[in-house]
Amino acid sequence: MFLLSSAALIPTMALSYPAEVFSPAVWDALKQTDQTVILNYRASWSLTCQIKAELIEEALAENPAYGQLTFVDVDWDTFGQSQMTQRLRVERRSTLVVMKNGTEVARLVNEPYARRVRALLDTALAA
Repeated sequence: MFLLSSAALIPTMALSYPAEVFSPAVWDALKQTDQTVILNYRASWSLTCQIKAELIEEALAENPAYGQLTFVDVDWDTFGQSQMTQRLRVERRSTLVVMKNGTEVARLVNEPYARRVRALLDTALAA
């Protein structure tokens, strides 16, 4: 008889692509640069968030130019109600926000589709 623990079915927050883990200090430092930053609002328990992370990883493998972008994973359970999240008007997990010089360039909300993620990354590269 083969049994799976329910914990094995829950996606993990492990980073599947090169990303900074959000903290106020990391964000303050990134705002001082001219880097294009992609804030990835994720939750460890969200399948949609895990799928989106895998799509980003695949896109990075297929197009090395995406490596020029700075990815920052924002833990929804920790920072979902933060002032920054409210200022950016992020209303739910599974949201990607592209920022350049403190200004929002693009956003993708709850759309775990490869072509949509790649379009967002292309927009970020052009910023």
